[in-house]
Amino acid sequence: MALRNTELPLDVIWPRLIAIADEMATTMFRTAFSHDVVEVHDMSTGLLDDRGHLMAQTWLGATGHTGCMPAFGANLVEAFPPETVNPGDVFICNDPWLCNGQTADIFITTPAFHKGKLIGFSVNTIHHVDIGGRKGSGLSEEVFEEGLIIPMLRLYDAGEPNEMLFDLIRRNVRYSEKMIGDLRAQVATGWAGCRELERLCAEFDFPDLREVSDEITGRTEEGIRAGLRELPDGEWREEMMMDIDGIEEPQPLVVTVKIEGDQLYADFTGTAPQVRRPVNCPINFSRAYVAVPVKMICDPSLPNNQGTYRPITLTAPEGSLLNPSYPAACFWRLSAGMLVAELMFKIFSRIVPDRVPAESGSLPTWQFYVTGNKPDGEAYALHQHSFGGMGGRPGADGLSAVSFPYNVRDVSIEWSEHETPILYHARELIPDSGGPGASRGGLGQELIFEAYEPGTAPKQPLVFAGAAGRMRFPPQGLGGGKPGALAEITRDGQNIAPSSSPEFPFEVGEVVHLKLPGGGGHGDPAERDAADIDRDLKAGYITEEGAKRDYGRET
Repeated sequence: MALRNTELPLDVIWPRLIAIADEMATTMFRTAFSHDVVEVHDMSTGLLDDRGHLMAQTWLGATGHTGCMPAFGANLVEAFPPETVNPGDVFICNDPWLCNGQTADIFITTPAFHKGKLIGFSVNTIHHVDIGGRKGSGLSEEVFEEGLIIPMLRLYDAGEPNEMLFDLIRRNVRYSEKMIGDLRAQVATGWAGCRELERLCAEFDFPDLREVSDEITGRTEEGIRAGLRELPDGEWREEMMMDIDGIEEPQPLVVTVKIEGDQLYADFTGTAPQVRRPVNCPINFSRAYVAVPVKMICDPSLPNNQGTYRPITLTAPEGSLLNPSYPAACFWRLSAGMLVAELMFKIFSRIVPDRVPAESGSLPTWQFYVTGNKPDGEAYALHQHSFGGMGGRPGADGLSAVSFPYNVRDVSIEWSEHETPILYHARELIPDSGGPGASRGGLGQELIFEAYEPGTAPKQPLVFAGAAGRMRFPPQGLGGGKPGALAEITRDGQNIAPSSSPEFPFEVGEVVHLKLPGGGGHGDPAERDAADIDRDLKAGYITEEGAKRDYGRET
């Protein structure tokens, strides 16, 4: 595995680059202020060559961040050609159409130099706890309501901070100490990555990283192409329906996939037009969730980089839910965008059913804010991710309450109750929520909480706002498996209408109850092993009634 123009083995350099990305992630965890980074890992780190090509990324990164880095790299070098980049520069951007589709996700990029020549960039992202606007409102109609939009700008110019930009950001956010603290953590993370890139080139006397990048990305590209060549040529179409707040009828997401040799084409013609709600998904994020299933099916072994995306051609009508036009609202773009992955899995289930799980209650991931004010008027926000159950897999049950394939974590109850006046009654798995099958779907989880008065301003309602899904259309089974359980939201026992971006007020003492969906089952439930049913009964994953109803088991 030697590089073409040197005797140095690639299996030394490639892991070294990934290790640098991991070191960047460690730097971020140790210097960041907010739970979004430290607990949730709603962030990512990566390395680009001087052309903006993604060479390596940390395995800890959120899928929606890492999957947009190739498109972001192209936008970066277009905005800042190499001849305009200087040592000490730091670039910033959160434009949803240039980055990954949401204003809260800020990209920080730092150039690396060797012997006076630009050799590449470190890049990192964080989902910030606040970016201004309407605090993640599910009712926003234009992106202008969703906080500060930062175009491609210099945060540092030749080592000098852009204090006016720092002041502008600080003045436009609610939790400026945390937000600016996280931003400075991103700058430190970028410098850490560049330092190691420069050390790598100096150690091995590389004039630049292009040969390394081409070899690495070429191998990943060939792995994807080899996997596609193993699949039959053909064309397949699938669609899913999506509930959107304020729109009476569910809206379709449609994909037609064509495989020709070692190339895959995904065409989203037929998808509903963009809407005046924050669930529109800019195309960079849509592309990321086309690539995830392709990588998993075709070549899950090699690390992800620019090469993953080269065999994939994506088209989507401009002005649609999956390719909205500016200034569409898009803060909760994952409500539509993550269903792209499910559409792709549905396609692959018809081509290689032995490699694909049933539909997952974790697609889309639920993400929500609970916001209010303390008695002294200070604002607070609980920002949390929650997960349904993964679909049952060929030969294995789906995982319960898991981030699949998003790759982030829950916020701990301890943090939630320490930082905000929110009291949790329960967070636990829901028995019988996994779809019955030879392989059972993973269980969904329920969260039950309320706000308590000493920590919240009297007579001021709180607001729940977020992204949700599977409230009317449950995750379907595969190969004879049955659907998982539907999702549900109640406020003091009253149902909240199905929506992909629910928002509602609630009073101190009112109890909010979230039930997340279970994954679909895989295979005929009649073929489930008796020992697995016994194990599920003992663990409380299914009830005796469920065992009788779903598996014909008399207890």
